[in-house]
Amino acid sequence: MSYAYLAATPGLQYNYSLYAIPIGWVIGMVPLWWAAPIANKYSKGSYDNANPKDSWANIDSKPIPLQIKGRIKRAIAAENNTHTNLPLFAAALVAANAAHVDVGSLHFHASVWIISRIAYTFAYIYIENRKASAIRSALFGVGVLSCFALIIKAANKYSSMPW
Repeated sequence: MSYAYLAATPGLQYNYSLYAIPIGWVIGMVPLWWAAPIANKYSKGSYDNANPKDSWANIDSKPIPLQIKGRIKRAIAAENNTHTNLPLFAAALVAANAAHVDVGSLHFHASVWIISRIAYTFAYIYIENRKASAIRSALFGVGVLSCFALIIKAANKYSSMPW
């Protein structure tokens, strides 16, 4: 089943692409929502919601197994990275919507970004091997390329407009 077929099915001819922005924010928060209770499970009081940045800065001093501690640190890094990447995605999506890029492209590239960020988050948290971490970098690249594709499509639309 092709994407063109799916885009032609009832409902997908409408533009739902901007919903991807809050979905992206939630994807960014999930690692934090996972890390805080895990830290407290292994060391009660490790995560203090009143001082969250201090909690993460002091995580090395907590009696948490090294593998879990590494995953917690990478989860926080994944959360930070997604929220650093989210403005690029939002700007690309808004620019493409404002330029009236076709809805199939909007949905496709928004979906690629969302899927790549979900996979990136899991890869960031669970890949501990330096060589395998290239998978995480590739997933990051896929998400960025989907943003660039939207920006280029928007720029192409705008370049054909007489100003």
